[in-house]
Amino acid sequence: MSNQGIKIVFLIVPFLLFSCKKELTEEQKKEELIKKREQYFYSSKKLTGDKEYFSIYKKANDTIANWVTNGLEISIIKPFLLDSLLCFNQQKNRFYGVVFQQTIRKGAVQDYIVDFYGVKIKGEWYFFRGSTLVLPREYYQEDIHTPLSLEKMKQIAVQNVFSGYLIETPSATNSNKVKYKINDSKFINMENRNNDGTFASCYNCKTFDEFVIYRVNKNWKERIESSHIAPTPSPFRVVE
Repeated sequence: MSNQGIKIVFLIVPFLLFSCKKELTEEQKKEELIKKREQYFYSSKKLTGDKEYFSIYKKANDTIANWVTNGLEISIIKPFLLDSLLCFNQQKNRFYGVVFQQTIRKGAVQDYIVDFYGVKIKGEWYFFRGSTLVLPREYYQEDIHTPLSLEKMKQIAVQNVFSGYLIETPSATNSNKVKYKINDSKFINMENRNNDGTFASCYNCKTFDEFVIYRVNKNWKERIESSHIAPTPSPFRVVE
């Protein structure tokens, strides 16, 4: 009898603990994402300094505008918005961000978030896009014919792209104090390595820097003979 009683207690207690745990409301979840975004923005901008941060942002934004003008990186079209949040690594030579794509054409029922990467090589910044996150509007709102708001897309980006940028580290002097550090492992995803150590479709690339230059060159070489190419912002030149 006593054994059965113990089993019942152990079954009931976890259930009670689970049932007492309250789920966050949608408003609370929203507030958490907003706070996390602010924390990421502050930490990243503090690392680079305001002047450098916004200088890099402008170069990146000008580059995307040039892509759109020249029909490059087809997944990015007007209207687009480069998110103001750029998450830099500790060495300040890589960042990842997102481009918001609200679809305004008739009949559209989804919007997009495009991964956007920056890499600094020999003092110059190079930019390229990553994968695309498809956002069916029916998952987020009743009106499927109206684009998702930028506020909502920013929350989705924090949850699905930026999350994990900072990780908690215990304090050596105060166990109740939480410290954060940049999670550099987040930046490995942009390398797109193959099993043999090469990178994506560049099977001759032995280093990530070589892959980035290959990626940028490939983007422009397809249109290099066209007389309609708009001026390319530095450092987006073809590197031989």
